[in-house]
Amino acid sequence: MRRLLLLYVAWACVTCVTAQDDTSKGVVTRVSQVDSTCRFRPQQLVAPVTLIALGAWGLADQSPVDWLEQRARYDMNPNGHKTKADEYLQYVPSGVHLLLGFIPGVKAKHNFRDRVLASATANLLMAGITNAVKYTVKERRPDSWKRNSFFSGHTATAFTGAELMRIEYGWGYGSAAYAVAATTAFLRVYNKRHWVGDVLAGAGAGILCANAGYWMLPVWKRWMGIDKRDAKRQMKKENRPIVVAVPFYLQEERAAGLSCSLVL
Repeated sequence: MRRLLLLYVAWACVTCVTAQDDTSKGVVTRVSQVDSTCRFRPQQLVAPVTLIALGAWGLADQSPVDWLEQRARYDMNPNGHKTKADEYLQYVPSGVHLLLGFIPGVKAKHNFRDRVLASATANLLMAGITNAVKYTVKERRPDSWKRNSFFSGHTATAFTGAELMRIEYGWGYGSAAYAVAATTAFLRVYNKRHWVGDVLAGAGAGILCANAGYWMLPVWKRWMGIDKRDAKRQMKKENRPIVVAVPFYLQEERAAGLSCSLVL
C-alpha cells in the first residue's frame, strides 16, 4: 500500500511539472507569433508603393489619373453638397484598434501597451510625412487656391488606422476598418477637398506608416527595456514552486494522513 502511495505521489508530481512545461511552451509559441507580425517583408511595400505612385501620377497634366481627377471634380457632386462625416470617420479605425482588444472574445495579437506604441509611432510618422509632402509639393486644392492638397491627411489618417486594425486583428475586422477608410477617402473627393490622386497617395502613405509602426515596435521595446522586464516576469511564472497534496488511508494500520510534495 505504501509503495502504491509513493508511486501515486510521484506520478502526480510528474504530471504537474509536465503541465507547467506545456504552458511555458504555449507562451513561447505565442511570443514567437507576435514577433512575426513585426518583421519586415518586401511584399508589404507593394500596395502602398503602387498607391503612392498612382497618386503622384495624378500630378502630371494629361495623365490618366489627371483625367479621372477632372471628371470627378466636375461630374461628382455638381450641386456642391458638403458633409462633415469625414472629419470624424478618419479617427475611427485608430481608436477601435486600441480598444477592440478589451472586448471579450476578440483576440488581439499584442497587449494594450504594445498597441499604443505601434499606433503612436505610425500616426506620428504619418503626420510628419504628410505635412512635409504637402508643403513641398504645393498642389492646389480643387475648392480653393490653397496649395496643400497633395496628399490627403484625412485619408492617410484613416488608412493608417485601417492597416493597424488588419495587422492586429486580421482581415475580419480589418475589412470593416478599410471600408471606413475608403468612405473617408471618397468623401474627401465628394466634398471637393482633394483630387483623386491625393487620396490614392494618402491611402498608400497610411498603409506604409502603419506597417512601420509595427516594424519599429521591437526596437522601442528593446530600447525601453520592456523585453527584459517581460522575460523576468515570465521566468518568475515558470519557476513558481508546485505543491502537491495527496490524502491517504492505510487500512491495516488504521491510519489516515496527507502526503505533500514540493516541486521547486
